[in-house]
Amino acid sequence: MTDAGQPCPILFDQLSAAVQRSVGPQAPGPLKLMTARGMAPMAPRDLVTAQFVLTFDDDAKVAQAAQQALGSLDQRLANAVLGDVQLHPEVLGYLAQALATNDAYAEKLLLNPKTPSLAFAAVAEVCSEAIAEIIANNQARLLEAPEIARSLTKNPNALRSSIDRVVDFLVRNGVILDDVHHFEEAYLRLTGEERQRAADTMELPEHLLDDSFRSEGRRLIDEEDDEPEDEEARKSLQEILRNASIAQKVALATKGNKSVRSELMRDTNRLVALAAVSSPAITEMEVIAASNSRTVHADVILHIVKDKKNNWTRNYQVKLALVNNPKCPIADALRLVPSINARDLKLLAKSRNVPQGIRARATQLTKGRA
Repeated sequence: MTDAGQPCPILFDQLSAAVQRSVGPQAPGPLKLMTARGMAPMAPRDLVTAQFVLTFDDDAKVAQAAQQALGSLDQRLANAVLGDVQLHPEVLGYLAQALATNDAYAEKLLLNPKTPSLAFAAVAEVCSEAIAEIIANNQARLLEAPEIARSLTKNPNALRSSIDRVVDFLVRNGVILDDVHHFEEAYLRLTGEERQRAADTMELPEHLLDDSFRSEGRRLIDEEDDEPEDEEARKSLQEILRNASIAQKVALATKGNKSVRSELMRDTNRLVALAAVSSPAITEMEVIAASNSRTVHADVILHIVKDKKNNWTRNYQVKLALVNNPKCPIADALRLVPSINARDLKLLAKSRNVPQGIRARATQLTKGRA
């Protein structure tokens, strides 16, 4: 629970006189040990505070005794301190982790407004289904410490419906945790309007926004004006994106201008790239360019192929670009090949930039149309 060699996070002069007498450098060893075991005649708040301080004691026997006592807290002592808003938050946080699997104790600690939000994350990973529900329903804590959601996803006792509810809530509020697939799934479930509202929760550089999302009076006269004018401007954009969090990138992919979308469709993070290609502001010309690109994320190509809402493959230029793009899944490319015109089929049949199967199919169709 406490790291060996680490100093106690509560300063000595912040302790009450009674606690100082029991844990200070002048306190006799036997008194420290008695206090660590919970046997000292002290008020409940002072006693558990003293025990917490002693978990950092240099005497391993004392520290271990304090840890054991706090991990198996007496019920009368628990009833007196777990809901105590005057108890130091560090002590409450320690107790939350030590007693995480005791439902009655954990519930009292989680309902104590002074219990640190990060303690919820520690409890969320190991608690019961019932406690997980209490945590899932505390939206204020989730927003304050989104890592709670990461812990819930690791807890085999937490209901999938509860995890989905928590993650959906956070995503709608512009919070995305990297490397937690539940957040990717939740974001992709959002409608275009919901994605925009989630992006609205974040502060984004106005000069990077698409014209349709700029504040009134700051819209551009010429839509080309939102493009970087030189290499220096492009490097500036890349620097901003390099320092952005995943959530910020997703918001920029949703509301950013053409240059932002172009950069983010090449992002290594799948969710960011998909947010860019599915932005409500994306244009058909951008989709054509992405379909031709060998540097966009592979899932951008897959999205263009599979997007039933916009049905991008109705556009011949998109279709031709996809069959010529080695990143396009071969099954999808083969499905599109028959709709390529005779002139382009001949070129496709000779291309060394596409898989053999595509060339063979193009050759077969060319001969059949001869």
